[in-house]
Amino acid sequence: MFGKPVWISQLQRPLSMSQRIEDLRTRKPQYLNHGEALLLQGIAAASLREQVLTEEQVSLED
Repeated sequence: MFGKPVWISQLQRPLSMSQRIEDLRTRKPQYLNHGEALLLQGIAAASLREQVLTEEQVSLED
């Protein structure tokens, strides 16, 4: 579903933003089923929630 695996060498030397964009533009489209689309939407929405550090915990504001 998500393409090529990420190797340790890639994490140590990450691609530049322009290289990453070019890689995504040249990649073939991948079709998702409804459940996968909902999962990705949930992940994206959760990453945009405001996160606040309170004492030793993280509070996610909904």
